[in-house]
Amino acid sequence: MARKPAGPVRYVDLLLRKSQIVRGTATRDILSLKAQEVKGRAWAKANGYVVRQVWRENLSAYKKGVKRPEFEGAVQALLDGESDCLWVYDSSRYSRQGAGDVLKILDVPGKRLVFDLDRLDTEIPADRIRIIGKAEDAREYSRLLSEKVRDTKATQREEGKWLTMPPMGLKVTKKRKLKHGKLWPLIERIHAEAAEGKSNRKIALGLTADGYRSTRGGPFRSNTVGEILRNPVYLGWQIVSVNGHPQIYLNAKGKPVRVFAKGVEGIPQEVYDKHRRIAAGFERRKNLPTVEERHGPAERRPASGLLWCDGGGRDPKTEHTATMHGQSYRCSRANLGLDCPNPVNGTRTAIERVLAEQWQRKLTTADPLDPTLLAVAEGWVQLSQPEETAKEAEARGQLRLAEEAVARLDRLNAGGAYAGRDGEETFIKLRRAAVEDVESARKEWESMARPLADISVLTDPERCAELWETADNHYRGQLLRLAIERVYLLKAPHPGARFKADRLDIVWKTPRGGKSSAES
Repeated sequence: MARKPAGPVRYVDLLLRKSQIVRGTATRDILSLKAQEVKGRAWAKANGYVVRQVWRENLSAYKKGVKRPEFEGAVQALLDGESDCLWVYDSSRYSRQGAGDVLKILDVPGKRLVFDLDRLDTEIPADRIRIIGKAEDAREYSRLLSEKVRDTKATQREEGKWLTMPPMGLKVTKKRKLKHGKLWPLIERIHAEAAEGKSNRKIALGLTADGYRSTRGGPFRSNTVGEILRNPVYLGWQIVSVNGHPQIYLNAKGKPVRVFAKGVEGIPQEVYDKHRRIAAGFERRKNLPTVEERHGPAERRPASGLLWCDGGGRDPKTEHTATMHGQSYRCSRANLGLDCPNPVNGTRTAIERVLAEQWQRKLTTADPLDPTLLAVAEGWVQLSQPEETAKEAEARGQLRLAEEAVARLDRLNAGGAYAGRDGEETFIKLRRAAVEDVESARKEWESMARPLADISVLTDPERCAELWETADNHYRGQLLRLAIERVYLLKAPHPGARFKADRLDIVWKTPRGGKSSAES
């Protein structure tokens, strides 16, 4: 706590506040704050006070959840005795949360609070009830104003008027409708490339390479691309934010409201739906590179991509892979000339031989209910019957979309989109229909869902060995990945040691992408 200098000097703090934020203008440079400060310093001089500190705010004093560190600091300084008086231009500049914010000062003897414009001073006993009344009046005024603004915005939203800054690629007409801006071709390109299967990162890199810049002038980022792709306003619909995520706004009748101006077309619905299905994993990208495209003409080794250097630890921030280097698998950081606490290496043929042996031993000796065998059965369906699996996956995707529709309605309802009796009836009707869609999609999926595949060819020792011997390296890699999540390559106990199974720490798969504990 700061101490006051000895002597008869009396200190006053000035609390200045302006509600509206002026973009691009420093808080201390806003005109009304300057005018308040001039008046406060004049009052201090006339009443024999020295201005100790000026507290400046540029925010609302009514909105719930708004933090006011300047206000809290000024009040606490008065209560702690660092200042003798707190001067405020008028009561509405002090607080609009009601009498509670003034009673904390009124109830402490010797603490002076002055509202200059209202001619109110806590040193005058008759002013106490007036100060409390003013605080409550300011609170009620802000409450009514907030309700009027909220009702006005709700009406404008129902009319399809855009109320804030327009999204990238769009601009606002005089009637508050949206139309294409000069960057609209960029928005179309982003949606089209996403529907073709490009990742957000590749789209962003392509835009930056072609000279496009984000709204702040920097390179395009993948998260910016993602925000554009997820925003349904580009379909032409009014949106509402639910937990920070844009959702299509539905009026009291449960219908979307068009926010685009007449004759202005948005992103085609089929394009939007396609890239959302791809992003959700319900649809595979059509242009995924083949093994040959990813790795060139050289044949991919079975263990490539599965091996990790144990010297990097098991922390996602520090772990790294073990990659091919000549005829060996070596720590990838060591291959690049970088540091690794305990770099590993092992002969390719020895590692692949021992890994195949451990894989076959696991499949042919495990209990039928072993989680790894269940994961193998799931993967074997996809590997041996890709067409049937694709149909089942599509049906499962439709089920997930239907379930998400129900969840979306619940989020909108929680966000107040279906207020009032009419809104409640609309919500009940829409949710009932959405639940029916879920049941229909579930029945469709169940009719296509296949039981776990017959993996006897993998659990029988002779047939498993024959399958491995007759497979090429690419297919062997797929077989290993049926059961193995990753493999940590451990350091040899001494130079020249024979490679054994204890050099491989295998993380076996469990159903639906889960991981079992590592097993050597």
